[in-house]
Amino acid sequence: MASGVTDAVGRQLLAFAEVKPAPGRWKFALHATAITAVAVVLISFLLGPSLGLVGLTGAFLGIVAPARPIRSRLAILACMDATYVVCVALGAAVGSDPLLLTLVLTAIATTTVLVYNTLVAEPPGAMFLIIGPAIASYLPTAGLGAGKIIAVAAIGCVSASIASLLLQLARPRQAEQEALDAAEEAAAAYVDADRRVTPRKDLARLRDQAFAAVFVASMILEDAVGRQPRLAKWRRMNAHLRQLHLAIIQQVAKVHLPGSEVVVSGVEQRRYLGRPDLTYLLRWGMSRSSLPWLASRRIGAAVLITCAISYGLHIGHPYWAVMTTALVMSVTADRLSLTHRALHRLAGTVVGIGAFFLIHALHPRGAAIVVIALVLVFCIQLLAVRNYALAVIFVTPMALMISTAANPYKPIGDVVGERMLETLVGAGVSVAVIWVTGHRAPIALVRRQFRRTLRSLERLLLAIADGASSSPAGYEARRDLAFEQLQSSRILQIAQTDLPDQLVDWGELETALNELSYVVLAACWTKDPPAAIDADRMAGLLARLIAGLPPIGTTPVDAHTIALGLRRIREVATRG
Repeated sequence: MASGVTDAVGRQLLAFAEVKPAPGRWKFALHATAITAVAVVLISFLLGPSLGLVGLTGAFLGIVAPARPIRSRLAILACMDATYVVCVALGAAVGSDPLLLTLVLTAIATTTVLVYNTLVAEPPGAMFLIIGPAIASYLPTAGLGAGKIIAVAAIGCVSASIASLLLQLARPRQAEQEALDAAEEAAAAYVDADRRVTPRKDLARLRDQAFAAVFVASMILEDAVGRQPRLAKWRRMNAHLRQLHLAIIQQVAKVHLPGSEVVVSGVEQRRYLGRPDLTYLLRWGMSRSSLPWLASRRIGAAVLITCAISYGLHIGHPYWAVMTTALVMSVTADRLSLTHRALHRLAGTVVGIGAFFLIHALHPRGAAIVVIALVLVFCIQLLAVRNYALAVIFVTPMALMISTAANPYKPIGDVVGERMLETLVGAGVSVAVIWVTGHRAPIALVRRQFRRTLRSLERLLLAIADGASSSPAGYEARRDLAFEQLQSSRILQIAQTDLPDQLVDWGELETALNELSYVVLAACWTKDPPAAIDADRMAGLLARLIAGLPPIGTTPVDAHTIALGLRRIREVATRG
């Protein structure tokens, strides 16, 4: 027992200290620094050098969704910028009222995390939409007017977003090509896997990764040019992606549907591959058992408690503590990863305060302050994915420079002491919320997601049985099943990290569901789907399996028995 605990602690310490490789990250860091420089210089020119640093938070919005194509990013950044300015205005308006500010920041955190993780769900998350209004609520206490705060926010986020899009125009098809390269690599890994020695669970993982990469690439290509690309370059990209998709389908059919002829047309692929529509994504994300909703509830509770403690114990204005909470909890991850992030925040802040004192001792002025801030931005973006604690070392002096720029007459020692205490409050509350609230929520999360996948599977089986797999409803059923299956794999990985003992058998269930789902999807691409699998009988067996499942809740279920049921359904897939 003691040895097991020691090993577990050792693994977590290694994970805490791990510096992950991030090849090519310097390019992204340079991009982020360049667009930040544009925003800071423009604000300094229009509103004065003293306000240049205040616009840094808004400038960071320009790095949102970097892997998306230009057309998609334009819509995302426009929505993010508009939301950011509104949130900043709200923060500046109610910053002097403890009750109103607590309610407003809680509402902003809950809403932005829910919507962002439902519709975008890509790094860096909704954190800047929370940090911006939190800082804006503090600045009036330092003598800065609400009008100037809103102007700085608007200029910062809009100019950085425009600069980011213009820089992306220099390499207009980079996002599409990188997605296509990733799909090619993942498809090759699955197709070339040696099935004689590769365990079934590993094959299921490779199959998921291949389908996921193809789907991501298809969504990016669709976001870039729509479903009917006109330029020869994009037509070639689409044709290559369809070839990768066909190779995966042929491999599944070869193993599980021997003798069935695979026939995949470009028209069918265009209707099947691509992003689920907005209504579908919202319906999934707004479900109380969804991952975005879990992250939203957690950060809402953390911000509420953080504000209450800050005001209740007269620690000071809660903006810094709320900023810490946003940096820790605005991402969707397992408990251990979020705890590491909170501890990284604490450790990095301690070292970062020392770095701030060194910078402050140099008494930088004017352009030197801007240059130092941009160097810090570069270091933050370079290190953020490698080890968050290292990045926080540079986040802290940058944030303290913003604080002191807004209030240059307050003693530095007082500022640093307050920020350290507020960091402890924000990180401590975050860890408490992570571990105390919704301890068994991952069970309901997994059960709900797997039930959604089973329902999607049943709907597609009925479409095949009715000879309607190539109808509009059939294409929609195919897309929904692929989407839900990939979500099941992702969510189970997070949930098993949180509750490894309670969900230990769910890996077997995920493998069985993965195999069955892709056999059914592959059957849709055969010459005669109703002849390839006995969809009518399979749908009946699946309906009885679903009907026998208990209501979704936080009580563990017998995943082994459900997996056996799914394997029996797959075994009767072929009529022979």
